[in-house]
Amino acid sequence: MRKRWMPALLLLGLIALGSTSAYAQNAQIVGNIKDSSGGVLPGVTVTARNTDLGLVRTDVTNASGDFRLPALPPGNYVVTAELQSFTTETRPDIVLVIEQTATINFTLKPAAISETVTVTGESPVVDTTASSVATSISNTQIQSLPVASRRWIDLAMLTPGTSQDNIRGFFYRGNVNVGAGTREYSNGFVVDGVNNTWAEMGEPRQNFAMDAIREFKVSTSTYKAEYGLATGGVVSVVSKSGTNDFHGSGLLFFRDKAITAIEQFQKTKPDYRRYQWGATLGGPIVKDKTHFFFAYEGTKETQFFTVNAGGLWPQYEGTYPSKQTRWTYLVRLDHQLTSTQQLFARVAAEDEYRPIITAGGRVAPSNSFDFAVPRSSVVIGHTWVMSDRRINDFRFQHAFAKYEVAPPYSHGDWSPGDFSEARLNYCTAIYTYPSIGLGGCGNSQMGPETRWEVKDDFSYLVPGWAGQHQFKTGVDFSYIPFQYDNMGTPPGSWTFPKDTPYNANDPSTWPTQYTNSLPTYGNLPTKQFAAYLQDDWQLSSRFTVNMGLRYDREVGAFIEDPQALLQKIQTKLGRNGSFPIPIPDALTNGYKGRGDHNNFGPRIGFAWDPTGDGVTNVHAAYGLFYDNVRTLLQGGELTWPQAQTIVISHPAFPDPYQGLSRDQFLSGAPPNITVNSSRMVNPYAHQANAGISREIGREIAVTVDGTFVWRYSDRDLVDPNIPDQTTRQRLYPQFGRVTFVQSTADNAYRALLVKFEKRMSHNYQYLFSYTLSKANDNSYLSSVPGTYGYTKFQRPAVADRRQRLVVSGIIALPGEIQVSAIGDFRTSLPFGPSSSVDLNGDGYTGDLPAGVVPMSGCRGLDLGAVNTYRASKGLAPITSVNCPGYANVDLRFSKFFTIAGSHRVEFIAQLFNIFNRANENIPNTNVAASTFGQSTSLLPNINAPSRQAEFAVRYQF
Repeated sequence: MRKRWMPALLLLGLIALGSTSAYAQNAQIVGNIKDSSGGVLPGVTVTARNTDLGLVRTDVTNASGDFRLPALPPGNYVVTAELQSFTTETRPDIVLVIEQTATINFTLKPAAISETVTVTGESPVVDTTASSVATSISNTQIQSLPVASRRWIDLAMLTPGTSQDNIRGFFYRGNVNVGAGTREYSNGFVVDGVNNTWAEMGEPRQNFAMDAIREFKVSTSTYKAEYGLATGGVVSVVSKSGTNDFHGSGLLFFRDKAITAIEQFQKTKPDYRRYQWGATLGGPIVKDKTHFFFAYEGTKETQFFTVNAGGLWPQYEGTYPSKQTRWTYLVRLDHQLTSTQQLFARVAAEDEYRPIITAGGRVAPSNSFDFAVPRSSVVIGHTWVMSDRRINDFRFQHAFAKYEVAPPYSHGDWSPGDFSEARLNYCTAIYTYPSIGLGGCGNSQMGPETRWEVKDDFSYLVPGWAGQHQFKTGVDFSYIPFQYDNMGTPPGSWTFPKDTPYNANDPSTWPTQYTNSLPTYGNLPTKQFAAYLQDDWQLSSRFTVNMGLRYDREVGAFIEDPQALLQKIQTKLGRNGSFPIPIPDALTNGYKGRGDHNNFGPRIGFAWDPTGDGVTNVHAAYGLFYDNVRTLLQGGELTWPQAQTIVISHPAFPDPYQGLSRDQFLSGAPPNITVNSSRMVNPYAHQANAGISREIGREIAVTVDGTFVWRYSDRDLVDPNIPDQTTRQRLYPQFGRVTFVQSTADNAYRALLVKFEKRMSHNYQYLFSYTLSKANDNSYLSSVPGTYGYTKFQRPAVADRRQRLVVSGIIALPGEIQVSAIGDFRTSLPFGPSSSVDLNGDGYTGDLPAGVVPMSGCRGLDLGAVNTYRASKGLAPITSVNCPGYANVDLRFSKFFTIAGSHRVEFIAQLFNIFNRANENIPNTNVAASTFGQSTSLLPNINAPSRQAEFAVRYQF
């Protein structure tokens, strides 16, 4: 049980201090200045000038010789230290990355006359003040590495502790699991200092063109208190801005059938084609003061999905086209109001359309759906360096996104709650066999979400309190209106036990279950509030303590007032949306006490430079973190009265109601209901890490970290109304199934993370990342063999890949030639054996035979137990199952031609999946399927399922 601690009085004191966020993801330079004898030098003027923007920041060393230059946008700087009667020392080519604290020390020599000394190669690689585990991806990597998708977020996979094994790629390809965030919804995404996460399901809300991203940072674990609502990691992004020089680009990328290898499971090569085009333009409106930047990118791609049921359903097998489109743009304006105040505004939008995106393997196109997402955002930010000690940073955001899940090839777009004939006519019955799925409404759902966000961050430097304290405090508020609907399965859904058409004379072909539900609508607005206090306490130049406390609160997501929300449904649909039968207080606690009010998350860590030379960081950290509550899944409590769900075990076919109308059948059957526990809380996680970073020379660093995460109280589903095994009586006879949503699902993750990186110098750079990890889930299941009903069971997590190695590098060769590559190698994933039968009589199909353990596929599966069950069904034995690993190597060649001055043309040739590796998906999981244990499709969420060549041209000035 979570320890509920820290009184509300502490929160009030925290808010009174002011407001924060790492200065809108900016960096800072700190250091100390001494003379040649080792004495400290007060009164030295230190100036940092951004060579692209003309921005200048100045400080004067204090009595201890210390200086601080805060709120510096990531980029290239020249840093100068000058004092009368001493040499002036200049450090050119200082490169600052997102949220970095760069320690740069000076030693000034006496000089009889004015003299300037230039020292090169001094940009630090290791941040000796950070205790968290993080990696920055630079603009050079974004622009120069081969990325088949041209999605910048895929480059997060270069870092250790990341994966894409448990993202809903059929919805949002632009997502990544970070650290303990082995759920698609457990990570945080921040762009230009504001929230970029869907509240309804916790995934990235909006994507941006690669050419619009300056750089981003992947915080794998124990991130500071300025970020929250993520039990995994945080991805923090900075968009590009204009500079003092006009710069622009135009690009065209092209792939087609002729330069694409046939995929495994395809019988003939389809007419694949992909075009991508884009342009950027940025520059000064007023030099050193006002700059603009614009980026646009469009994509047209014809993908193909191969349905493969092992030859059992040839009438449905084959390769089917999916013509996909996407476009996005970004406009940004930066203005320097004064030497200490900066203002920016950003407008961005995106739209896409992707038909039948889950087709392939055992999913026929009729069982798939189309997906479209119009998205937009407006962001305004103001940064004010109030003094050499005080900084304030303000952000405002208005964002909109709407998921449009529609029937196959319909490109449907309806308002939530529009259940007209035009929409209903797309629905057909669903037929689910062990080796194929057919029919449906295309999972038709509409869900617009808006976010109004206001946040403010304040920083104050306090020297002399047993060292130096850099306090940060802030508040963040979002109002998030959200509507949603779901067409359900009006024509019904049938589950069959074997890959044979129904035969009235053969009971082994009769359906095992029939379900039916009607369309539903909900309206669930939420509010998110956060406040935090962070103290980066530098006890000495060699030892820093990072301490923080954050408070997160969500209002509305727990359905605190169900009657008011049901009234909204009634107003929208014009019919009674209330619960038809009173829900017992034993289930709801009378809806009293709903909400999670005490989400205090302490963070503490240290960073130690044992030698004091700025090349080593020994660090450790701990933190308590909370997750966003996904509003879409909470809403089932409001919509079940509309759904009027019917579940019939061993139904008659083709008439499950046996001559009655649906209403007649329903009137005689207890309703199936959904109820949220009134004791639900935000999922939370304890994170801890310890490691060491060491700089080798001035360009190379190696980092080794051990990370541990214990995650608790995630959403879990049980049925407390299963019939008694002996009497067959239900605890609540007025109801059928009770889907009870409670906070009882847990997860544990541990990993060894190794990173070896060299920044770009001497014409090359590289990054090697290795992850050794293990993840377990512990939640309630109704399929555990030898048990009746629901049992809490620990098993390997869905994303439990034990090892992963990623190697990337860029080399600039003579003759203006550049070569880059990414190699990605992974061990196998587990899979969960399944079935379509109810073996224990609890009314739920999916039970596993004796000896077959949940999620044991490729993790100790008992083939003897599997074959015992298969023999009882007259099926052939299985001698092995497929446990595919993953291997992919991408390569890129670029040749540059200088036209005149800064005008260049780049010709690009890229080869993805150069070894034509067929990276297969986990195998068929149904133990009664003829294809059990065999992979019938390729892994989803991969960018090059076969060898693909791409040619491109880019013009830059």
